[in-house]
Amino acid sequence: MKMFRQIFYYFISFIFIASCKIENLEPLAEQQKTDFSRYNYVLATEDASTDDITTFFTFNLPDVNPEIAYDLINQSDLFINSNPSTSSGQLSFGPYFFSLAKDKKGFSSTPGLYRLTLNNANRVFISNELHISRDNLFPARQLCIVNGNLGYFYDEGKEAHKIQVFDPLAMVLKGSIDLEPAIRAFRPDALWADEDNNNMVRTGSLVIDANQGKLYVSVVFLEEAAFNLIADEEKSFYLAVIDMQTNEVEKIISWHGAKTVGFFVSENKATTVDEEGNLYFCSWGWNQFNQPDPSQVFRIRSGETDFDTDWKIDIEKHFGAGRIAQSIISYNNKIYLHISNQPLRFEDSDEPSSGLQLFYYEFDPQHPDEFRKLDIPGSNASSRMNVFSIIDDKLFIAVPNMEKGKFNGFYSVNRSGDVKKELTMENKYRPTRMYKMGEW
Repeated sequence: MKMFRQIFYYFISFIFIASCKIENLEPLAEQQKTDFSRYNYVLATEDASTDDITTFFTFNLPDVNPEIAYDLINQSDLFINSNPSTSSGQLSFGPYFFSLAKDKKGFSSTPGLYRLTLNNANRVFISNELHISRDNLFPARQLCIVNGNLGYFYDEGKEAHKIQVFDPLAMVLKGSIDLEPAIRAFRPDALWADEDNNNMVRTGSLVIDANQGKLYVSVVFLEEAAFNLIADEEKSFYLAVIDMQTNEVEKIISWHGAKTVGFFVSENKATTVDEEGNLYFCSWGWNQFNQPDPSQVFRIRSGETDFDTDWKIDIEKHFGAGRIAQSIISYNNKIYLHISNQPLRFEDSDEPSSGLQLFYYEFDPQHPDEFRKLDIPGSNASSRMNVFSIIDDKLFIAVPNMEKGKFNGFYSVNRSGDVKKELTMENKYRPTRMYKMGEW
């Protein structure tokens, strides 16, 4: 059934592309935008009927009325659309944002590293590409940008047990970090390939993040490669700790009671660092079609490189069995989570279930058992995205709803905790991310 649904969505995608006037404007890319005083906000959306079509809209946030539900394509006087054939990106940095997959143009889910920006017509285009693997099964991967000259990403198709080091400004590779020796020492009996020679040990598919001179990279031991299954016998989440000066793996640490962090999609970043230097990990608990674990948030404290065993946000304890936290971010030294009001199963994650919604909560890390529900409407599930981003020193929150009549758009929270509606759009557009472009 799931394979049939994917084939159906792919077929519908081609019909949509043929019938819509969303332009793929890469030929206009030769004149890159340099003045970011206007048309500096970029909204990424997916068509509500399928998550295989991503459209970007450039606009001026101060010019929109948050009480109007905009039809983005038909209101081209306010929203300039473009379709550069990538998924919505993970991270933005200065005048760029970065995506880890193309999702159209004949190569569905083509893995690679794509850097996007705006041209002088205020349309999004791919300015650079790196590590493209057109004939490779799309694996989940993560991306980390430390500064303009240093970033990290995972490319299983080319080097399954290495993390690529690159220069985000020049978009060139600077080398790689080989985790295989440390993994072999940690797990001598690990299965490295199945009978079809599929890789069974993934590095960086769930987590790549940097904090206080250390790079943290997830290590996953699979039971079945095609579905990212982890054996029920595994009881921990594994994380390599790497010194960023030497690129040496210092150790592999584990958190008991979770197998995964986030989910196996490249768009969703399930780690966050607060202003004090604490690094947080959000586990949805899902193990694809195998047995799930309870959803939870855990951390590595500032100044340390081991998990803090005395601290946890226990989602099921506060919200009930089967509830999950699906997105995380730290803002103003608070933790914000997107949590389901009903049990949310993996098999129901890509379509709205009757009565199931996710709501938005603020936690104080000093008191992880205390929280407040934000005055924001609930949303549909959104497994391909992290609903949170920080723009203009405010926390922007995507509220994706496919059903007509429900709010669909963005809210924000400022440092005083005030909640504000920022943008409303018709339900045929599902918001996935917002960026603000600026100088490098």
